[in-house]
Amino acid sequence: MDANGLRFWMLSSESDWTLVKSAPDSSAGVAYCSTRKRLHLRSTPDAPPNPENFAQVAGLLDAVPFALDPYGTYARWDAASGHVVAGGAGAGEIPIFTPPPLAPVTDLVLGSDGVLYMAVDGQIVFVDRHDRWPNFTLPQTAAGFKAWRLVAHPGGGVIALDRDNHQLLRVQGLPLPDLPPLPYANNVLRPCAENADPPRVSATLALPTGEYYVAMAENGHGGVAILSWHRNAADNDAVWLRTLTSLESIDSVSSLAGFRFPYALAWLDDQQIALIASQNKKAASYAIGGMELPLTPTGDTYALAAVNPGPFVHGFMQPPHYNVGGDLFPLVPLSLNSLARTGTARNQMRLDSGTSRTAWHRLYLEASLPQRCGAVAWLAATDDPAALDDPATPWFPHVFGDAGVPFDFPTAPRGVWLREPCEVPFHPGLLGLAPQPQPQRKGLFMALAQRADVAVRTLRGRYLGVRLDLTGDGRATPEVAALRIYASRFSYVDHYLPELYREDTFGPDADVPGTSTRADFFERFVNIFEGPMTQMEDRVAWSYLLTNPGTTPEAGIDWLGAWIGVDPDPLPPDRRRRRILETPRLYRERGTVQGVADAIDVATAGLCRRGAVVLLEDYRLRHTFATILGADLSIHDDPLLPGYFESANSFVGDTLFLGDEHRQEFLSLFADAIETAREQEQVDVFFEALANRLTVFVHDQVETVDLQLVRRVVEREKPAHVAVTYLRASQPFLIGMASLLGANTYLAPTPPKDIARADESAIGRRAFIAHLPALDPRLEGRGIADFSGPIARLAGPRAVPVNAVVNLDAGGSSASPGHRLAKFHWTIVSGPS
Repeated sequence: MDANGLRFWMLSSESDWTLVKSAPDSSAGVAYCSTRKRLHLRSTPDAPPNPENFAQVAGLLDAVPFALDPYGTYARWDAASGHVVAGGAGAGEIPIFTPPPLAPVTDLVLGSDGVLYMAVDGQIVFVDRHDRWPNFTLPQTAAGFKAWRLVAHPGGGVIALDRDNHQLLRVQGLPLPDLPPLPYANNVLRPCAENADPPRVSATLALPTGEYYVAMAENGHGGVAILSWHRNAADNDAVWLRTLTSLESIDSVSSLAGFRFPYALAWLDDQQIALIASQNKKAASYAIGGMELPLTPTGDTYALAAVNPGPFVHGFMQPPHYNVGGDLFPLVPLSLNSLARTGTARNQMRLDSGTSRTAWHRLYLEASLPQRCGAVAWLAATDDPAALDDPATPWFPHVFGDAGVPFDFPTAPRGVWLREPCEVPFHPGLLGLAPQPQPQRKGLFMALAQRADVAVRTLRGRYLGVRLDLTGDGRATPEVAALRIYASRFSYVDHYLPELYREDTFGPDADVPGTSTRADFFERFVNIFEGPMTQMEDRVAWSYLLTNPGTTPEAGIDWLGAWIGVDPDPLPPDRRRRRILETPRLYRERGTVQGVADAIDVATAGLCRRGAVVLLEDYRLRHTFATILGADLSIHDDPLLPGYFESANSFVGDTLFLGDEHRQEFLSLFADAIETAREQEQVDVFFEALANRLTVFVHDQVETVDLQLVRRVVEREKPAHVAVTYLRASQPFLIGMASLLGANTYLAPTPPKDIARADESAIGRRAFIAHLPALDPRLEGRGIADFSGPIARLAGPRAVPVNAVVNLDAGGSSASPGHRLAKFHWTIVSGPS
């Protein structure tokens, strides 16, 4: 609602629009980007896909994907030699695993735990590339389960697909390292198993039985996509895509258009997949999560190195790779856009003014219209909502950008560009323009709603239909973030001028094609002045928004804060707004620990609330030191101490004293050490030194810039006589000083492991020597296991049956705890060549 009582309706979200297809079996030329929240012309392939050959696809389905590690080496199944071979680190390939005779490998993938998982004749085999334990075959836990495809899970282990039994399995856990058994005596109690995380099936999920499952892929974050056909594969008439984030349930099911027999599947990002079908030298991409079903190809062109390549490779990096014979190629898009030239969207949200014969006023468009791109907004108004679907109902165009004027409407109104980012007072707009709009190309456009080329051009009716046509040149696209339409029209002529100037043509005479009446022309002429005047009145009427921290423009935040004594601070706008809103409460708490913590939370978006910053008043440490020194804990001696009769000594809280509240043996353990009044005086002075001091514990995962911000806030909010100490904490549970739960300790998720760095890290304290292994052992200089029989495609250095022995010299005594990691000396000891 604005100053003159106008209301507006806005079309901006995906649910507000219906994407219009040019034919029932085709995709719409326009699409909605859920990330940027804009309508745009969709990508379109430059040629339709070739007809697919089911006989060829049937053979491609059984092709075994390669496994690719982060270093560019790979492993693959060589059916001719009967070995799993690795390559990429030298000339030729070398064998790294041999399955039993007549036991084919149907898939292999390197897991995030460094294990090469393989589906061998339906069973899952673990091959540790770190050589910590011998090869392990998972026992058959599900009756009749036969693993066919595998994908690595980022949390460790794999997800296995059984296409015959329509089932998914999550496999987790690792065998124990191959170490000598520990010499436990027979009478030693061992209540826990040595391996707390053994290999096992941790979850299962049944899939629909009426489909034929052909491919599976994982997106790197635990999301899995499964591709399937109709059960009668040879006469397939449906392709299905299922996505899930856990094996508890299927998240979404979508039908796919464009192909009949796709055989390879990969993730391009979290919202987009790629498919390969036979007889085509291009891969197709699909955007997941759209409202349009079936999902149609986005049109992005991904050229392939050959027709009918192998399936996508199991890897850790983007872009996806695929194999052509023994060579790997990345899947990359062509850099030149190929976009639809036209597309149409229609309002799905019902626009109802509530009164008949409503005069629709102004049309605003927040859009980006590059050169040779434009938009035409078609409007139709009627008092009968069913008439909006009647082909006989007239629609009237409003042209924006470089869109051509429709042939039947030579005098169609053309929208003008406005300097403001949004006509709504003090609103930044939905395009998110920075630093400012681009004249005539990007920003806010306006047109007076009207019926072109008729006698009376005022658009009247209770219900409004909106159809938006986007046009481009095939290389660029217009983007529309929002369309707003205002009603009912505020007419200066009707409100301020005599009746002589008002429109007197109605009924069929008003619909006669041709030039407009004089009254109609005068009405639209006066609207030229009404537009800016109403906008100024709106800004005056809504000026109170400038005094609200939540709605004032970004440039006015510091100005508003100056009203209540808030100094400018280089914080993000949302935190500066929050600080102004919270200032009255912070003033009431100022000088207290709670006030300092709340101020830190406002400035840092909740570091204290999340436990990354902990504030401790040092006087609380008296409890711990009193316990150690054996001081009298009577409430009469020190009011800061609870007294051993008033509270139990076994509470973890403000006391943290361990022992029986009725016995003082523990408390007086060190009492004899205080022999003179001088020593007692020194103890008293020590306790007094803990007053008026504050310790700020900051977890070492807090960024330096946030630490500096914490320092600045503490210095601003603390009392002047309080001294502050800042300490970095490396563990989520701080036990260093007093262990007061809720005061100087906090619970948090286990911090991630750091990679050990020479001369910097302490091994065992969040620093570990760990990395994913290479599939080709030659990259790490490791020896090669002994294989018998011919090796296909083996070239380069001769395979030597040796063991790799590593001597680690960390420098200094290993008996000294927490020593720093110094230099590594790796010695590869091998047998004679």
